Amino acid sequence: MNQVEPDLGTLDLGELRKRWLAAYGNPPPPRAGRELLEFGVGWHLQTKAHGGLDRTTREQIAALVEDVRAGREPGLTESRSDLTPGATLVREWNGRTYQVQVLETGYLFENRVWRSLSEIAREITGARWNGPKFFGLRQKQKEVA
Repeated sequence: MNQVEPDLGTLDLGELRKRWLAAYGNPPPPRAGRELLEFGVGWHLQTKAHGGLDRTTREQIAALVEDVRAGREPGLTESRSDLTPGATLVREWNGRTYQVQVLETGYLFENRVWRSLSEIAREITGARWNGPKFFGLRQKQKEVA
């Protein structure tokens, strides 16, 4: 028989802290307020009942966390659904030809694995570029006269 969960807003802070501990196996942060406790416990209940985030979203979140921890500007990686691992992207820039190999987990460029084409385009040009656009993966928008 399924036990019906009470409205989290009706629980006192002590009970919310117990539920957090039961859900995550660790106590909540010492200064966690009601809103964070309700959110965290509610998130756990929801993912248990309906499933969590898909793999791509989890990977993007992990990459954002890695960026923040490394002191880099966070940015979502491009979707690579149309690129097959093993494919090679070729781009000529300022008289030099650059090759990038598509991997399952990123891109191989100059013997280094990169998370995004935009990072590679920035390395090549020294300026911010949309990586898929730089490598010709996006159609140029038609100019409207």
